[in-house]
Amino acid sequence: MTRQDRAITIVELMTQAMAAIDGGERAEQLVCTTLAKAGNAETAVLIGLDVGRRLHVHAGFPDQRRAGVLAEAAAHGGRHSEGNVHLAQHPVLGEIVTIGPDLEQHQVHDLGRVLALSRRGGFSPEAHALFAESATALTLLMPHVAESCRREQRARSAADAAAALNLTAREVEVLQLLSEGLLARTIATRLGLSPRTVHKHLSNVYSKLGVHDRLVAVSIARAQGLIAA
Repeated sequence: MTRQDRAITIVELMTQAMAAIDGGERAEQLVCTTLAKAGNAETAVLIGLDVGRRLHVHAGFPDQRRAGVLAEAAAHGGRHSEGNVHLAQHPVLGEIVTIGPDLEQHQVHDLGRVLALSRRGGFSPEAHALFAESATALTLLMPHVAESCRREQRARSAADAAAALNLTAREVEVLQLLSEGLLARTIATRLGLSPRTVHKHLSNVYSKLGVHDRLVAVSIARAQGLIAA
């Protein structure tokens, strides 16, 4: 892989990831798989720290089981650092290259991600060059990828919660606007509905949530992940 080939790979990765983000798709697996294949890695994993500072696997290649083993090794193994690229050796996985902040020193924030790749027998000089050259792009890209995935997870959780409570999409929409302090007449104007229709939606919401008060309804909705806090 020439320097030009590496540059093309990095630009294409950035372009595809941003397109996935704009399309509301998960880009974490895309990033993990693309660099793993480009660098001829046998295993790759995209990892971060959750709110409790515990290790969390966000994407893996070629499967989650092997990725989990690499995640633990990358988080705790001894390493030699060259900027945001960290090198280590593992008795089974072989050479491990970690791109991103140092997990061992807990330098990863909640939207930060670290990409770890391994290959028995070690990576080629061209692969090392690709990983080093992609480090800056990944540092800039990963917070956006992580936030996109977080939005998608929130939307999926909200949809599941709404389905469990038998709430329609419109009822959730009305509930969200209600949580923002809007009155029924203002909600009606915002959604292009009549005030009577909005009151009907609110009546349905209260009935399904088993409440009679807007503040309690909003509190329950937020606790269930139905609407943004």
